[in-house]
Amino acid sequence: MDMFKIRTKGLKLLASLLVVSIILPQHHWETAVYAADEWAYQIPESELPSDWNTIGFDDSGWSTGPGGFGYGDEDDGTEIDTSLSVYLRRNFTVTNMDDLISAFLHADYDDGFVAYLNGTEIGCSNNLGEPGTFVPYDETTSTDHEAQLYMGGYPETYTLDSQQLASLLTAGENVLAVQVHNVGITSSNMSSNFYLSFGIADESTYYGTPPDWFEPPFVFNESNLPIVVIDTDGQEILDDPRIVVHMGIIDNDSGINNIDDPFNGYDGQISIEIRGSSSQMFPKKQYALETQDIDGENLNVSILGMPEENDWILHAPYSDKSLLRNFLAYELARDMGRYASRTRFCELVINGDYKGLYIFMEKIKRDNNRVDISKLEPDETSGDDLTGGYIVKVDKWDGENNEGWWSDSPLPGFDGVWYQYHYPKPDDIVDEQKDYINNYITDFELLIASETYNDPDAGYYDQVNLESFVDVSLMSEISKNVDAYRLSAYMYKDKDSEDGRLTMGPIWDYNLAFGNADYYAGWDPMGWQMDADLGEDYFQIPFWWYRIWDDETFRNAFNQRWQELRQTVFSEEYIMNMIDSTIAVIDEAQVRNFQRWPILDQYVWPNAYVGGSYENEIEYLTDWITARLDWMDEQTMSANDDPQIISSYSLDPAYPNPFNPTTTIEFSIPQTEFVTVKVYNIVGHEITTLINDELFTGNYSIKWDGRHQPSGLYFVQIESRSFSKTRKMVLIK
Repeated sequence: MDMFKIRTKGLKLLASLLVVSIILPQHHWETAVYAADEWAYQIPESELPSDWNTIGFDDSGWSTGPGGFGYGDEDDGTEIDTSLSVYLRRNFTVTNMDDLISAFLHADYDDGFVAYLNGTEIGCSNNLGEPGTFVPYDETTSTDHEAQLYMGGYPETYTLDSQQLASLLTAGENVLAVQVHNVGITSSNMSSNFYLSFGIADESTYYGTPPDWFEPPFVFNESNLPIVVIDTDGQEILDDPRIVVHMGIIDNDSGINNIDDPFNGYDGQISIEIRGSSSQMFPKKQYALETQDIDGENLNVSILGMPEENDWILHAPYSDKSLLRNFLAYELARDMGRYASRTRFCELVINGDYKGLYIFMEKIKRDNNRVDISKLEPDETSGDDLTGGYIVKVDKWDGENNEGWWSDSPLPGFDGVWYQYHYPKPDDIVDEQKDYINNYITDFELLIASETYNDPDAGYYDQVNLESFVDVSLMSEISKNVDAYRLSAYMYKDKDSEDGRLTMGPIWDYNLAFGNADYYAGWDPMGWQMDADLGEDYFQIPFWWYRIWDDETFRNAFNQRWQELRQTVFSEEYIMNMIDSTIAVIDEAQVRNFQRWPILDQYVWPNAYVGGSYENEIEYLTDWITARLDWMDEQTMSANDDPQIISSYSLDPAYPNPFNPTTTIEFSIPQTEFVTVKVYNIVGHEITTLINDELFTGNYSIKWDGRHQPSGLYFVQIESRSFSKTRKMVLIK
C-alpha cells in the first residue's frame, strides 16, 4: 500500500500519522510553527501572484497578526471579516537539516485548506478538488468541515519523512504558507490553526515544546488480535455520505498478526462513514461499514468468524475506559438465550494511523443469523404477508435512517414517543406497511393504556412476548444503563403466522452502563433505572414501560427470572470469569490503546469515575457490578417474601426458539392441582413427559434437551383439570 500519493503538480500527503517504519527514530519532537505565532496574512480580492507561497515572495505589504484567522468559533487569534478565503505565511529557520528527520503538519480548519512548504503542496483538504491542482482565491469548498481543537478534538495530521524534508527544506529561512477557504460567503464561521513540528534526531534544541495535545508517532507492528487496515486513498471519512475505500483484515491462525502480513480475513472494497450521536464528539471515531463487490453491490461475507452479512460496525470504546462494557452486555444477553450482536476485538489502522482497540460487531439487521424474522418485500401489502416482519426502534432523532412517526401518549401525564422504521428501511418501506405497523403499535399502546391491560384474559399477555420484555428489563437494570428503555430501544414483530407478538430487543449501546455515567444516578449501584428522574430530558421512557413495570404478573416473572439467572449467567462468578478472560485477551492491546489515547487520568463525558490506570478502571467496574448484584438480590428477595398469587394460567413460548439443543419452557398455575407437561413431534407422537405431578400455585421453569432428537417441529403441551395449551418449538441442528 503506497503511503504517499504523488501528483503531477505537487505532493499530497495522507491526512494521518504513518506506520512508524516509514519514519526514522527520533530523539524528541519540537514545534517550529504554532497557530498563535505572528503570521503575515491577506484577504484577497483578486488572484495573488503565483509565487505567493515561496520564500522569495515579498509579503511586507500584508497584514500581520496572531493566528488563527477567522470568525465565529472563538478560536481566532485574529478575527477577520466574513470572507471566502484568507492566505497565510509564516517564516521559520532551519539551522541543521540533518537533525530534522520527520515532520508533522497539524491542520485545524473550517472549511478547507491547501498548505505549502517553500512552494510545494504538502497538505490539502478533500473538499477543495484534486490534490496538486490550482485553487482560485474565490473557490468555495464542496462541503463544510468543522474545526476540532476548540471542541476538545484533535487536528488532522499530515506527515513528511526524512527524504521529503531533504527535498523541501533549505538551510536558513523557509516558509509555511496556507490558503484557507470557506464553504460560502454566508457561512457563520471560519477557522485556520496550523502547526509545523519536527522530529529531532538527537538532543539538539531548535524550536519549542509541542502543544499539550500533540502525540508522537505510534509504533504498532504486531498484535494477538486481528488487525483491520483501511486505506481511504486520501479521502476523509465523513458522517455522511459514505465513501468507498479498501479494507484488509489480518487474522492468522497462529494468533500472531503482523502489520506486514497478507490480508487473509478480508481483502476488498467497503463503503464507510462515521456513526454515532454523542460519541461523534470524541477523537476516537466509530464507523459503520458495508462490504461490497467491485461494482459497489452488497457482498455478504463472514468477518472474523461471524455469520455472512454485509453491514458491520467498528465500535470505538472511548469514554468506557474498561473497553468492554458493550462487549460484556452483548455476551450476557446471548448467554441468556437472546440474540445480541456478535463481537470480536481488533486493532484498527486507517491510512497508517493506529486508531486503537476496536470492537468489530454486527449491525442490528433482519437476517436469519441476526433478528430472525420474515423478510418483507415492498410488494407484500396485504394478508399475512403484510403482518411481518418489522423492526422498530425508539432512539435519538439525529443520524441516518431516522424516519418514523410520532405517537402521543394515550395516558395523561406522559410524553409521546417517536418510533423509527429500522426494517424495512425508511427508503424501502411502502405506505401500506407504514400504516400497518403504525396501527399495530397504536393498538398496543391503547391496550396498555386501558384499565384492563393486565386482565388475565383481556390483557396484554397474549399480545407481547413477555419473556423478552423481562429479559430486556433485566439487562437494563443489572447494568443500570442510563439510556435504558428510552434510547437505542429496539423491538420487532414477525408475521402473524409465525409469531405476531411484539418482542423487545435486541439490546444495543451499553457503553454508558455498569456505572459509567455521572447523570441520572448511573453511578449509583442502588435504585431501579426505571425509576430514574429524567427531568426535562427530551427522551423519556415510553409510558407503556411504566405500566408493564407496575404489573404484578410482570414483576413476578422478573423476580423469578432474576433468581434463575443468578444461578447461571448473572452469578458473580460467571460475570467475573467473563471479565477476567476478556482482559487476558485484550491486555496488550489496551496498553497500546491508552498510549494512542492517553485519557486514563482525564474526565471524558460522562465518566462517573476517573481511575488513572486501567487496573483501577477494571476494579471500579467489578466492584460496581458486585454492589449492583447485591442490591438487586435484596430487592427481589424482599418481593418474594411478600407472597403474590399468580392471577392466571399461562404457557409461555419456549426460549430460545429455534433452539439447539436445549430450550426453556415456563408456565404458571393459579391454584394447586395435578399438571402434565409433554413434548410431541410433528406427527403427534409423544416424545417425553416433562412433568406429571401435583404442583402448588406459582411460576415454573423447566428445560427440554432435544440433543437426541432430529431437527424439526415439536409441540409442548400443558394440561390440568382447568387448563390446556400447546406451543410450537423448532429444533435446528
